[in-house]
Amino acid sequence: MLKYKRRARAVKGREITTPVLIVLEVFAIVIGVLIGFMVNEWREDRSNRLIADKALESVAAEFRYNHQRMVETYQYYTLINDQITALNESGESVVSMYGYQLEGWRGAMPPMLRSSSYQMILSTGILKDIPFEAANQLAFIYNLQSLLERFDDSIIASFTQDSGFTSLQNIYHLFGLYTELIPSVIGSYQLIGTPLLHDYGYTLSVEDERLKQEMDQQMTYFDMDQF
Repeated sequence: MLKYKRRARAVKGREITTPVLIVLEVFAIVIGVLIGFMVNEWREDRSNRLIADKALESVAAEFRYNHQRMVETYQYYTLINDQITALNESGESVVSMYGYQLEGWRGAMPPMLRSSSYQMILSTGILKDIPFEAANQLAFIYNLQSLLERFDDSIIASFTQDSGFTSLQNIYHLFGLYTELIPSVIGSYQLIGTPLLHDYGYTLSVEDERLKQEMDQQMTYFDMDQF
């Protein structure tokens, strides 16, 4: 056996010595290990990408829910505020009037938008597997949406602590803030969110003409170059 190991081997008329064979075997092992690492890394990247896609599908579903809530809230709040405006223009005093005296009154009805899917992406580290541009766009939209969420907290606190919360003066002010901000938020959904999440299931559009007009006007102030 020892004699066999020391014997040179012939390959295509050329001799390959034992040290050369050892080097070749080590090289083959190193290449095999590197290929194994590359395959594992590819599998991990693919798995992370699939998880990121699932997360974006959840965000798209969240967008659909929030979209509907913003449209419904805008229509309801403008209905109420239009009645209060008409009362003021008619000269009737609204100081001692309350929401229940208005047609179609259904209470405060804050939109209560959701952001749990996006918060999950942040807390679990999935954000790193989403392209930077897409992550930046989502951050902008949810930061803008957070203003409405703060209004939700405010309206709930007022409803539970202020017995005069539903006076028409209070309602007109608060509902007016919502109807001014909702077009910007849903506009960001349409302008930025639709191209980003269309393939993941967010395909809704704004049909309400009044909301659409307000949205289009406010979107002219958006600097799209930042995206």
